[in-house]
Amino acid sequence: MRLGMTDNMNKVAKVVVSLRRHAAGTLPVVLAAGLSLTAGCVSVAEREGMSTQWRFLPAESESAPVPDERAVVVRLIETRASSGIDRRDMAYTMTRQSIAYYRDNRWAASPAVMLNEVIDETLTAQPWVRSVIRGGARVPADLSLYCEVNRLEHEVADDGGQVHLRAACSWYRAAERELVSASVFNQRQAIERNDAAHYAGAAQSLVDRLLTDLVRDGRELAVSGPEPDHGD
Repeated sequence: MRLGMTDNMNKVAKVVVSLRRHAAGTLPVVLAAGLSLTAGCVSVAEREGMSTQWRFLPAESESAPVPDERAVVVRLIETRASSGIDRRDMAYTMTRQSIAYYRDNRWAASPAVMLNEVIDETLTAQPWVRSVIRGGARVPADLSLYCEVNRLEHEVADDGGQVHLRAACSWYRAAERELVSASVFNQRQAIERNDAAHYAGAAQSLVDRLLTDLVRDGRELAVSGPEPDHGD
């Protein structure tokens, strides 16, 4: 079952955290209050006086199974990000040319690292995936996947703003190093309130959609490609 933005904001996460709700100077006044725990993107609180951290969760994907002989080995090439978001700080913009960062809320890891982890977990759970290998491991693979995050930011507006995620992903036939599929995920998710909790919840919704697209594309390639030869 897919979780929409409303579900992400209303479902109670099974994590107990202590949040600093009124950290003066975090962002302009409209952003400084009202932090809450949101499901989907889990909040992890540090010691009192430290920043609250947010992380992505893998998607609850339900792709159809394939015959065992069609299951593929996927090589996940390390996900990268553009310099402005290749950091744990949660980026926001108030004009098209500016970029700033939340003071008292951070990602648990950089967006590229978190995305790499949830892609791995999501693909590993698919019935058409025999296994996922990381990086340059010298293990034969049938498909390779590479993603680059170009943008993940909270676009602040008086009416609540929106979160923007842009990522380019490419699938390769590993043996021939042939590019077989390339796509750009470029979507925005409106939020009702300018705060880190709604930012994180919207980011999780966007990540869920990206993962769903990757699962769909990967399965199509697994079914349509040459039959894997794993020496079984």
